Amino acid sequence: MSKATPITDAIGVLKLTGMHFNNPTAVPAGTVRDAAEECIQRLEAIPAQAMALISLYTALLALMPRGWLPHVTLTTDPVRPFGVVVTDEAGNIASHARGKTVDSLVELLRLRLPAGRGEAAA
Repeated sequence: MSKATPITDAIGVLKLTGMHFNNPTAVPAGTVRDAAEECIQRLEAIPAQAMALISLYTALLALMPRGWLPHVTLTTDPVRPFGVVVTDEAGNIASHARGKTVDSLVELLRLRLPAGRGEAAA
């Protein structure tokens, strides 16, 4: 069994809510309300940088040729706090970059990557 996270707990609360609406006597409204409030607090406590890394990873993954992977991290540089290393299907480093924002880093790597993400090669 995997460790509970704020996101998996929120999914559980949504399922609990459905159970309450289908059978209100089985799961009291107060239980659902309390669980929902706790999940909201936990979701709001997720650091903004963690959410930015998730956004960066998912945006880059959509750009990658099949078999390539982005590896995202935070840097110690306050001007360029995001870092990415892209590996090809063999695990070799294909590109790397640091950036100030998620969007600027995604665009920079999009321009560096080879054709193969749906566009025609020039």
